Amino acid sequence: MKNLLHTLSPERYFFTEYEACHRDFMSKVKTLSALHPQCESFLQGEINTTKLLTEAIWLGPEDAKKVLVIISGTHGVEGYCGSAIQRLLLDQLQQQQLPIGDNTALLFIHALNPWGMYWARRCDQDGIDLNRNFIDFSARPDPDTDYPELLAALSEVDASKRNSQLSKLRNLWGQTRYDEVLSGGQYHQPWAPFYGGTQPASANRVIEQIIQRWSLASRELIVLDLHTGLGPFGHGELISDHPANSPSDHYSRCIYGDAIANTELGDSFSVPKAGLMDYRWHQLMAQKGCYLTLEFGTLGTQALFDVLFSESLYWRDQQPKSINDSQYKHLRLAMINHFCPADPLWRQTALFKGWQAVQRALDYFNEK
Repeated sequence: MKNLLHTLSPERYFFTEYEACHRDFMSKVKTLSALHPQCESFLQGEINTTKLLTEAIWLGPEDAKKVLVIISGTHGVEGYCGSAIQRLLLDQLQQQQLPIGDNTALLFIHALNPWGMYWARRCDQDGIDLNRNFIDFSARPDPDTDYPELLAALSEVDASKRNSQLSKLRNLWGQTRYDEVLSGGQYHQPWAPFYGGTQPASANRVIEQIIQRWSLASRELIVLDLHTGLGPFGHGELISDHPANSPSDHYSRCIYGDAIANTELGDSFSVPKAGLMDYRWHQLMAQKGCYLTLEFGTLGTQALFDVLFSESLYWRDQQPKSINDSQYKHLRLAMINHFCPADPLWRQTALFKGWQAVQRALDYFNEK
């Protein structure tokens, strides 16, 4: 523990550019030759000379029956924090401070949405929120009957007028209904937040390839998907979207006890949503295993929506040519400030809680 606390220096791990995160991640993987890492790179595009890569790194025996999967960058900009946690864990592995059991493997999925991580956005290059994209597209949901009214308010460029209109809708519908209409997932407006797309996104297909590459359906899985932006500042919530009292719900509580926040039970700062990536992984966990979102809160829900609405409108009307575009830089900074605050205490807390969640999962595997 003393050694860990000494290493929790945020400036060592927190970078706010995709290239720096990717470069440092792969550099640290190369130090783990003793663990015989298996590496798969998935190219999801290219910007100028920068290849947008998702890296999948398997550490441990190939025939391991138990696998801990750690995902960063599902929501692009949130990957700055997720990558920092993953790179801390790689250092811990290199220093033999994070023991892996004989029948256990670690699978790191780094920068699942590299385009969003490059541009400091939550969505991908098609405007898709990956956590609304895992649905049956042959039965794509119709727009919510209240969504057109919400969309009209979201389209207001003046922030004060927009907030006034949205406040009226929130008062009219109530907070729960408002949250469902706004963030539950929509499939018809690519520029608007929480858009789920019309077909599986590039990263959706990458996940499928990873599942098949390592035959994950035949293994016992714990999945930790690293996110930021929702909840109280510095709080790390373990969110479960498993049905309440299901085998996976009980499984997660055997590991983390009362720290589990189940959306169905209303325990979480999150709400039930359509199209979560969780649901694909749930299909692999009929008997045992769990998928949890480790969400680090930042500046509050209103601040979250304010920055998302502003940057969505900007991208609806403009396409910056580079990250040095002046107006874009202002919005980029606002996104980073919300989803990866520079506060050293926040960053150190995220590193520690990320390590803690992973250590507990490995302990659970080793205890069995």
